[in-house]
Amino acid sequence: MLACCCALLSVSNADAADVTAKAPAAANTQQPPLWRQVAATGAPDSFRTIQAALDSLPTTGPDAKRWAVIRIAPGLYREKLFLTRDKVVLAGSGLSQTIIQYPILRQHFLAARQTFSRTALPSGVRGLQQQLEKDWGAAVVNIAASDIQLLDLAVHNSYALENPQDPARFEHQFAVRGFANASRIITDQSQFASNGADTMSLWNKQNGMYLHRHSFFSGRVDMLCPRGSALVLDSDFVNHNQAATLWHDGELSPEQQLVVLNSRFHGVSGFMLGRRHYDGQFVLAGNTFSSALADQPIFRRTYPEEPHRDQPNRYGDRNFYLQNHIQNQMQNQSPAYGWLTDNFSAAQATAYADAQSASLTVFGNRWQPLAELARSRQWLNNE
Repeated sequence: MLACCCALLSVSNADAADVTAKAPAAANTQQPPLWRQVAATGAPDSFRTIQAALDSLPTTGPDAKRWAVIRIAPGLYREKLFLTRDKVVLAGSGLSQTIIQYPILRQHFLAARQTFSRTALPSGVRGLQQQLEKDWGAAVVNIAASDIQLLDLAVHNSYALENPQDPARFEHQFAVRGFANASRIITDQSQFASNGADTMSLWNKQNGMYLHRHSFFSGRVDMLCPRGSALVLDSDFVNHNQAATLWHDGELSPEQQLVVLNSRFHGVSGFMLGRRHYDGQFVLAGNTFSSALADQPIFRRTYPEEPHRDQPNRYGDRNFYLQNHIQNQMQNQSPAYGWLTDNFSAAQATAYADAQSASLTVFGNRWQPLAELARSRQWLNNE
């Protein structure tokens, strides 16, 4: 199943180089990173598990604030990861070569815990969004830190595939779960797969900022569901269900947004594009949709029979489109769905004209993720 998903993702090295070339040069004032090697075979001078390498990183002293690069050899790593230290790059050997896989279903995990114990959480997470903190450990990759990069690897929550008889197997099934203080997270040339809900869940509602470039997402509903702001470039989505692919929570600021540029959407017949429970802002430009896409605009999820569950609707619908198209229109003459019609203003067309402009629009001067990524790539290339 995972190999099939990998085959759907085709990344152009020329495109990647072009995007990187447009990024501003990263500052040269940073110290060189700390290095760790991981090899499941137990090669000399390496750790056998990724978590062991993470646990070896200094959290006190002069090296506590240095970037750390963990280079992961090809292999299948059957482990659950906990990232609690800032400034960490997990760099695999390719999304079909380095696979981090673990089977876990959120509702079974919560039932097994029985009671919520604060002592099970890292100190940086305590006291933040208590109802969501109980998920600590419910994902394959659990992130309670900032400045984290996941490069050249695959993260696969394999619960549904390994438990085909469980009637709950398609429920919440995180590949990655980011907690309330996790921000400035980058994925590049990587795959995130599950056969359940909420595959990539980065949930820093206050000031979350995320970049996904040349990434692949698969799941059954809300497979990319950021809280805060996210920019997605040249990525692929595969939806295994007739449900929403994208989800966004941007209710704390009218500036928060989910921006998807030059990406591709596939799925079963009738898969939907997106939805929101909270106020959200969706900006999509230059994307291609399979003809299987449902004629269903991005919508607000409400509960007519349980109105107390409805979230406030402060800003109303904010869904913006430019030059998106549906594949396989009959002889290229059938019109796209009316709700996909271009509605960018001239200012928006300029603001999202390319990757660098979009990054500045989404993150302002708070973060330069393309420069951060370019620096990490330089580290890896010069290793």
